[in-house]
Amino acid sequence: MRVPEATEEPRSPARRKLLKAIAGVAAAAGVVGGSGWFVLRREHNLFEVRREQTLMQTSVAITCLADDVDQAGIAIDNAFRRMAGAVAVLTRFDPAGPVARLNRDGRLEHLPPELREVLQRSLAISAVTDGDFDISVLPVLEYFESMRQPAMLAAGDRARIGERDRLIDYRRIALDGQGVRFTQPGMSVTLDGLAKGYVIDQGIAALRASGIEHALVDAGGDVRAISGSDVRRQWHVGIVDPGNINQIASVVTLRNAALGTSGNYRIFYSADKKLFHVINPHTGYSPLNYSSVTVMAETSMDADAMSVAAASMPLPRLREVMAAQNDQWLVFSRDCRNSWRSGDLPQVAGRAEVV
Repeated sequence: MRVPEATEEPRSPARRKLLKAIAGVAAAAGVVGGSGWFVLRREHNLFEVRREQTLMQTSVAITCLADDVDQAGIAIDNAFRRMAGAVAVLTRFDPAGPVARLNRDGRLEHLPPELREVLQRSLAISAVTDGDFDISVLPVLEYFESMRQPAMLAAGDRARIGERDRLIDYRRIALDGQGVRFTQPGMSVTLDGLAKGYVIDQGIAALRASGIEHALVDAGGDVRAISGSDVRRQWHVGIVDPGNINQIASVVTLRNAALGTSGNYRIFYSADKKLFHVINPHTGYSPLNYSSVTVMAETSMDADAMSVAAASMPLPRLREVMAAQNDQWLVFSRDCRNSWRSGDLPQVAGRAEVV
């Protein structure tokens, strides 16, 4: 479900009054929705409280399990506020934002802490994946985005992509105590490959700070769940079938972990889906190994970035790299006829060969 982004948040005490009214109805009837909120009575003293709004041009839903509907509502408000703050820092689309200024000037001092943290983690993931994840792919990505859709590559396009591909190299991003700079002119970066994960992690941090122990944040299929220490509390999360996005191909159990998925089935630039929003930094073109890659990791930022990196890895190397990071994974072949997964992926429904 998609809802428009609210132009004004319900404010205290009006919001608290609303939530308490919803809680009263839920207690009597079991379920109610209104003003962007959904409340379901799960047990005698346990409510599922959910709110959905648009962030990062995608629908983001936060679900909490709590015995106090008002506390859960306040926690969800805090989480969305913190997530929106992170989006404002990490977006590349705001001309006055720090990422756009870095791309324009080739250097940036006095980094916002959120940007420094994401840059540090991105460079670390680039190193452990031998450059299969690289935030400096933006010159090629922007060329894909500028092409008339559906894109058909001519010789001139390939030449221009080759020129831009030479600008991709995470090792030429210098990050230190003073700031960040590019050591090669013409470089630019996009944080699209892990910013959504970071934003989800910020939402989870805000929920925990508000006293929430059981929650799930879902941002367009990238998901992180917390379940406290109670082993009986767990979330079942469906993974979309890349061959038919109206179906679920797999269901996994998620406890205090995150899922990140990258695929060619939602954002693509050519009719044959050979050009899409994921780019192999070593070739300058989209990887053609899989139609979908899902990674389970401790944080959403890692799951997000590792799913992007894994898209460029042949299956034997994917298995090796993921094992070294203690991440679990599920991939679908490009024709969607076959799927493979790690042995420790907690899959409870679906078929995938363990390799």
